[in-house]
Amino acid sequence: MDIFLTAHLKSADDFFADFTPGDAKAVDPKGRGLLLMSLQNKDLPSRYAVSNFLLDQSAPANTSGNGGATALHILFGQVSHDVIEDARLARRLIDAGADINARDDNGRVPFLEVLNMKYSDDDLKPIYDLWFEQPYADFTSVSRHGVSPITFAKKLPFRGAIVARMETYVSERS
Repeated sequence: MDIFLTAHLKSADDFFADFTPGDAKAVDPKGRGLLLMSLQNKDLPSRYAVSNFLLDQSAPANTSGNGGATALHILFGQVSHDVIEDARLARRLIDAGADINARDDNGRVPFLEVLNMKYSDDDLKPIYDLWFEQPYADFTSVSRHGVSPITFAKKLPFRGAIVARMETYVSERS
């Protein structure tokens, strides 16, 4: 199995057994970096261990994969999460150059993935706080499907607290 599939599908132990120096910056035939593959690993401890290791090895954090999805789209678009670990990893990705406002091929910013996560606003506070620390978080750009983070959150009955926070953030910067 190649290192990309190992990062995506196997345990951290399997990955570390197969990893060789230089792999961190490798790109698959579709132009996806190894970090993007590790962020899709369904095993949470392996996802975090391998992704953090790759960041330690200077893997690029500002690449995109299928459909223009960036590292942040992929991280928050997964089904399973440890919100605290996601926030820590997202901070590292941002510090390494991941763009919080990058739009995928449908014009969706990563924060739409955060809003779609199956957790309460209180649970998501560490991730929200990370976004609101940024000098400019885009909550108003409309995707190809006609939604911005603010309009999407308004449609969800369990996102009332974050709507007010996004509106305040936007009004303070306009």
